[in-house]
Amino acid sequence: MKHRIIPVKNVARVHEASEALIQRDLGMPGMGLIYGETGYGKSTAATWLVNRTRGVYVRAMATSTPSSLLGSILRELDQDPKGSCAQMVERIVELLARSGRPLFIDEADYLADSKRLTETLRDIHDLSLVPVILVGMAGIQRKLVHRRQLSGRLAQWVEFQPCDFEDARALADGMCEVEVADDLLARLHKHAAGEIRRITVGLGRIEHYARARSLESVCAADWREGDEGFFLGGGRGRAPARPKGGAKVAAIGGRG
Repeated sequence: MKHRIIPVKNVARVHEASEALIQRDLGMPGMGLIYGETGYGKSTAATWLVNRTRGVYVRAMATSTPSSLLGSILRELDQDPKGSCAQMVERIVELLARSGRPLFIDEADYLADSKRLTETLRDIHDLSLVPVILVGMAGIQRKLVHRRQLSGRLAQWVEFQPCDFEDARALADGMCEVEVADDLLARLHKHAAGEIRRITVGLGRIEHYARARSLESVCAADWREGDEGFFLGGGRGRAPARPKGGAKVAAIGGRG
């Protein structure tokens, strides 16, 4: 398997939203939210975007406080996390404003219920003028919409959706070193319920199966492992399907 980021539709949406935030007019809000069910590739897409934009990436934790979050941001900026919260905010704002690097906060669900934490991020956004992008699970948007001063600054809402068959084809073509026929790929896509993580696992199983049998291509008639073999191998059990969901990207004034 080739390890690379494939430009599936969710990645394209994230790229479009980030470009809108980076190129926004002066005075326009510059915060964004990436959210959706687990396994849809949010963190992978965010990592790709961080690398592309030279962003500052921080992962929030259940134990995060304003002090610990600010300390994590400073460490990512190669600075010692010292001083009061106000002093740390000032240093972060200065460094971000000087570099223009966007700030990414993964696992932002841990911050959504804390007014102090969300207001701290709002201050960093307002004072540095760089994009601040939050990444969280489905449901975070309902929490943040009640934080009016923060949600009013969220100019891009990107809800990740399940991969469609076209995305699955792009993943197979871009990652597999054997040819996966449409009929077998359709079975994998159906039983993965469009979850990119499970599609990737399944493609890895298919490639291993084909290589073990010296096959350069593999179709549904070749596959003898059953549908559960896409995820667990050896017929040891069936992975539960994920309910289907929907998604869209909305500019300021709407939610995805």
